[in-house]
Amino acid sequence: MLEIEMKFKGIEISNVWQQDLTRIKKWMEMKNTFAREETDLDKLTERFLESYISECEFFLKIEKRGKLIGILKGRVEFKIQNELWIWFFNLDKISDDSGLKNTILKKLMDYFSREYDTSVFFTRIIKNEIRNLNFWKRMGFNAVRRVKNFYNVNDKYMDMIIMRKIGA
Repeated sequence: MLEIEMKFKGIEISNVWQQDLTRIKKWMEMKNTFAREETDLDKLTERFLESYISECEFFLKIEKRGKLIGILKGRVEFKIQNELWIWFFNLDKISDDSGLKNTILKKLMDYFSREYDTSVFFTRIIKNEIRNLNFWKRMGFNAVRRVKNFYNVNDKYMDMIIMRKIGA
């Protein structure tokens, strides 16, 4: 696992540890926007262990003045041009609406550019999530690939869109 710690304006972004999983599960259940399977403690533990044993992955908690407001998971791929993949980025609606999501993403991309020389950034989203798609577009990401029926959410198949941005 990549060890990451960032602090700015009352926000702390740091690694998720096994003892954080129960709190994250409760936060996800309160948000009521996650599929049941995603909030299962065994699945969360599996996600944590995936990132824990990989030297290139990260699973982060985002806190504001000690209160959990979001989670973020991804991976750095070391290539000719190092890439940052953001697999999952979710914030409380209040934090999301306040523009904090933009600030966090910019700080994160700056951090990885500086610390790991990343110059290409990717994310993957569900095609039907228009608000999410628009967020990534506003942040300078462009769709580069569509994978049909990649996600199965509550027995409904949905396409995945891969988006890319070059340069922080």
